[in-house]
Amino acid sequence: MAVWIVHLRPKSSVAAWLASDTIFGAFFWALKHVHGDTEVRKWLQCCQDDPPQIAISSAFPFIATDPPIHFLPKPITLNPTAQIVAKWRIERSKLLKAMKMAKEVSKANFVSESLFVQTAKGELTAEKLLEQVMGGQIVLKSGCFLSAEEAKATPTRFWSTMDTQHTAVDQVLTSAAEGLLYFDTEHFLAPKVWLYFLLRCPDDFPLEAVLRFLNHGSVGGNRTVGKGHFEWSAEPAGQWLSNLEAQNGNAIVLLSRCIPKPNEFDWQKSLYRLISKRPKFESAYGQPMRVYKGIVRQLLEGSVLCPKQFKPAYGQLLKVGDVQDWSGTSHPVFHNGIGFPLRVVVPDEVA
Repeated sequence: MAVWIVHLRPKSSVAAWLASDTIFGAFFWALKHVHGDTEVRKWLQCCQDDPPQIAISSAFPFIATDPPIHFLPKPITLNPTAQIVAKWRIERSKLLKAMKMAKEVSKANFVSESLFVQTAKGELTAEKLLEQVMGGQIVLKSGCFLSAEEAKATPTRFWSTMDTQHTAVDQVLTSAAEGLLYFDTEHFLAPKVWLYFLLRCPDDFPLEAVLRFLNHGSVGGNRTVGKGHFEWSAEPAGQWLSNLEAQNGNAIVLLSRCIPKPNEFDWQKSLYRLISKRPKFESAYGQPMRVYKGIVRQLLEGSVLCPKQFKPAYGQLLKVGDVQDWSGTSHPVFHNGIGFPLRVVVPDEVA
């Protein structure tokens, strides 16, 4: 098995952060165009093995400095609890500051790789994180935690988010429809701020061909108007990844969205967040029989889970229906719920 880190250099704004299921779909549609249906069925079958042989993480920010700074999802165990904040109740001013900073810590989405390593080893806890944020040793920028030293070499803001106003078009009058305004959210990344994701796959997976195809298109929402265009490049990441995780960890952190199989985790000891979404069928390569796949619930990135057995990947591909291609042939449609894990140590007081 090979582990790759894929860097995405932005060539445009992005409509939304790229989740693991979005990237998975882009990979397999590219695979269909490059190698055909037979190859797609072969690799989908590999994804249905136990454990799945292909796992893709969501995309996270990456600062192209020297040395580079990769961010990872903040483990949910770093969110301060009311008991932690109450330790500052002796002095009112410090208590109010702790309450304010605790909210900021809980809202943050990412931590730098150096802070993630400390968390994976059980050295950085929610209490220590809050203390260091209040003391200035750890800095929060654009929802990302990094050390004060790392912050000196990075931009003031990593990205800007704005809502762009549009006017709907009346198809009968072929002109702007009166009063029908809507807004699209766009994320503009700062210079030297890229995205990256991780891929674990068999050695013979045709990664180079897939990335070459994706370089000529876009991924994510609003592709037809030029959003989500990246320059894709990959390099081996096995050694880098092994340095991130705790080899003797008693839990895992998810780097992707996951639809778990029954009896994979001990839910009494796990901390997680769920998202419910109603994704659409892809319509660019065929005519779907319906627009939406139905309600799909997934565990979010940063969830800390206690597995009953440690594996290189968790979760499953969920069959959500069928779709017809332009020739009228029907094909099954799957939604990716394969979890990309990293082993971590969860302190006893948290577990």
